[in-house]
Amino acid sequence: MPTWPEVPQPVADCHRCCTLHQQRADAIRRGDRSAESDCNVLLRRHYAEAHG
Repeated sequence: MPTWPEVPQPVADCHRCCTLHQQRADAIRRGDRSAESDCNVLLRRHYAEAHG
């Protein structure tokens, strides 16, 4: 079974991190695995570009 990389924790003072993290939490609460996956990709990409 593949191992997935961990989702980065949001940087406290970064609005984009916090927004994406909240969207991911909302998707998890709704049981929307597709939206959760999309948020994971966006969080990793943003983290690498802005905080990497």
